[in-house]
Amino acid sequence: MAQIFRARIVDIADEALTLEVVGDPGKLVAIVQMLNKFGIWEISRTGKIALVRESGVNTEYLKSLEAKVY
Repeated sequence: MAQIFRARIVDIADEALTLEVVGDPGKLVAIVQMLNKFGIWEISRTGKIALVRESGVNTEYLKSLEAKVY
């Protein structure tokens, strides 16, 4: 479904999936209607925001490891 709506999966956990969806209001309404049957925990409609990763992954820690490899 993410691919159909050109959404980007930005985090995944055992019981949660975080999607980034960009587009016009009609597209957002359509994807929300489709995802409602799976259960939506949180929706944020805004510009730049920060959401908690349900997976618990620490992005800054991963970036620091990546910098050490190169």
